[in-house]
Amino acid sequence: MKLLVEKATIWNGSDQLIDRGSILIDGGRIQEVFNQAEAANLELPPNVERIDGTGKLAIPGLINAHTHLYSSLARGMILPNYEPHSFTQILQQLWWRLDKALDLESIRASGTVGAMEAARCGVTTLIDHHASPHAVPGSLAALRDVVCDQVGLRAAFCYEVSDRDGPEICKQGIAENKSFLSEQVGDNRLATGLFGLHAAFTLSDETLSHVAESLPSDSGVHIHVAEGPEDEQISLERYKVRIVERLRRFGLLKQTSILAHCLHIDEQEKNLIADSNAIVVHNPRSNMNNAVGSFDLAGFLDREIVVGLGTDGVGENMLSELFTASLLQKHVRQDPLAAGFPSLHALLFDNNQEITRRVFGVKLGRIAAGFTADIALVKYTSPTPITASNILGHLLFGLAVHAIRVSDLLVAGQPILKDGQFVDLDEEKIYAHAQEEATKLWQRAA
Repeated sequence: MKLLVEKATIWNGSDQLIDRGSILIDGGRIQEVFNQAEAANLELPPNVERIDGTGKLAIPGLINAHTHLYSSLARGMILPNYEPHSFTQILQQLWWRLDKALDLESIRASGTVGAMEAARCGVTTLIDHHASPHAVPGSLAALRDVVCDQVGLRAAFCYEVSDRDGPEICKQGIAENKSFLSEQVGDNRLATGLFGLHAAFTLSDETLSHVAESLPSDSGVHIHVAEGPEDEQISLERYKVRIVERLRRFGLLKQTSILAHCLHIDEQEKNLIADSNAIVVHNPRSNMNNAVGSFDLAGFLDREIVVGLGTDGVGENMLSELFTASLLQKHVRQDPLAAGFPSLHALLFDNNQEITRRVFGVKLGRIAAGFTADIALVKYTSPTPITASNILGHLLFGLAVHAIRVSDLLVAGQPILKDGQFVDLDEEKIYAHAQEEATKLWQRAA
């Protein structure tokens, strides 16, 4: 199917802004980008579908490099006896109670609404980290079916292997990752997999050894690293080694491995990550909400580590996440120049794209010829001029601090949203079903 997005303000994701430009899409890829004069001379067949970009800003589809879709049904949930005083207690009293209560239907419901809300934030790609210890088999396929096949987003899935629920569930988690990875062989290019691990403090050496033996050579792990200080403390007490070194010894630091958080690692561990070319993902709003500490953004970027950005399940609004990352760095370092625009651009518009290139093997993140047509069209009228050099100022102080209003969303050239409405989804029915599933889920978790 050929598409023409026309008369839009187009930001290519890098250093080019075109006023009233057009984007020609064919076979899921961007064929060409035209300025106004070039577009006026285009000769196209009458069957080309046209999308009016008047009054809209076209940006590359956004990427969430670490999220938990199952948290979509936790909004507003109040559980009894929730009085945490540490990060581990937050996990024990909230998230581990919630994930134990998930069944396949609530997994589908959370995945569907999570993907829909991501789409409304201009997100076209999700890297998800899933846990449902009493509904392990088939959980990743269920997520793929609703997120990729039903909603139409691009996503990487993994199951969170952990010893915390006993050896049988741990074995099921390993088997679920292996099974899902073996199925992703090209028939559905919107979906791929990683090998999920919870965190070092819930993983024995025996389990890490099993994972290392099971891990395909072309796949990496997706794991929380030193999100709270307890993770490093337990690693040192039990195994006499820090977390990143422990992962290195099992061969789990790979260029496709995603290490989420990395708040409490030391300088030597950062060097190990740099040497291994592994990926780190920053999740500022989650870190602030859990009161676990701040991220050494400059320390990672100075080592040329690929540092991406995720939400850790605190919604899917990546522009708000980027704005928070900037504010947090400035506040903690008491430096108004911390996390400047080059660093912020690197997080969301360079490194997240590099992560998807490694994980999915496709060219995303630019509105340019040859790239996959993942594009968000946002209604945006600015009281000030927009240029390629100040676009981040508009994304952060225009869209992120007010409201992002996505009118049209394309994933691999397929329309997901048209004029603010989902193309093939009954939004009212889906949300009503999600409320029913959330009610039952909360009762099971209480």
